[in-house]
Amino acid sequence: MIHRGCSGVSDRRVIVSIVTLLVAAVGTPARAGAAADPTLAPYAALVRSPAGTALLRRARAAMEHHWAPAEPDRRRPAVATPDSVPSVAWPAAPVGVYLSLVRGRATRACIGREGASFATLSDAVEALAVEVLTADRRRPPLRHEDLAALRVVVSFAGEGEPIADPMLADPGREGLSIATPRGVVAFLPGEARTVAWALRESRRIGVLDGGVSSASYRRFPVVVLSEPEVPSLPEGDTR
Repeated sequence: MIHRGCSGVSDRRVIVSIVTLLVAAVGTPARAGAAADPTLAPYAALVRSPAGTALLRRARAAMEHHWAPAEPDRRRPAVATPDSVPSVAWPAAPVGVYLSLVRGRATRACIGREGASFATLSDAVEALAVEVLTADRRRPPLRHEDLAALRVVVSFAGEGEPIADPMLADPGREGLSIATPRGVVAFLPGEARTVAWALRESRRIGVLDGGVSSASYRRFPVVVLSEPEVPSLPEGDTR
């Protein structure tokens, strides 16, 4: 099942929102309690290991291979295939996985899937890396030349817990999922500065169409794996 943009994991097609990931370093849990979450603890360990680097390489290779010409140009370096990167197994029970392409604090595109639909974690990341290029319908599809200015961010989402009142969520430290019969939207940590903003955005994109009591809510922990920041280009340089 595809989750358009950074959505909550659900059996339905969803409408999603923009994500801004505020993380201090690669492998830092986006929620203080994420590392202690029994579901996410193996993922917190994974992103600090060589397996985390392999996942980011796999994502890059998948995107580059997507644009590789059918007939290779011998004047240019060969494009690595995803299979050339070591495969990474699920470190524990599969969780929801999101893949974002980010520049600074702005997300260019994002998509998520239920992890259990993939045999390995590498399979999930590879599929999302290709889908994110065109599947975020809020924005135009990416171009090959866009990739150099974007960093890959992979987020692992725990199950979390249902909450009766969305105001109980801390949007700076944990994810917030909003579900109605119209769809599901999830805000990863740091995207929504306030819960009120998240509710307004949910209405804007058509998920929330009524009072706050018309939706169900869930807060969830997230562990983040990220490439290093891409250096800023001089003004006017679009390389």
